Amino acid sequence: MLFGSGIEIGAHCTLRVVDESRRKTLRVLIDLANESSPNACWDDARAIALLRSQATPEELRELGASESLIAHIFAEQHGR
Repeated sequence: MLFGSGIEIGAHCTLRVVDESRRKTLRVLIDLANESSPNACWDDARAIALLRSQATPEELRELGASESLIAHIFAEQHGR
């Protein structure tokens, strides 16, 4: 906080933007991973790999991913 100004300066204001952008990205990846059309096959695999490497099961639950999708993403068959 700047003395006497009542203005706070710090990274906390940019963290909210980064956090919201990250949440939006994870939501898009969840949507891609949920698709089951033949055209989306490659996107599904990439989305699942990205979700596995960039998010935790708890975070995916908070974003609305189903338990079956979370189990699929973090299944042993994916080499994790």
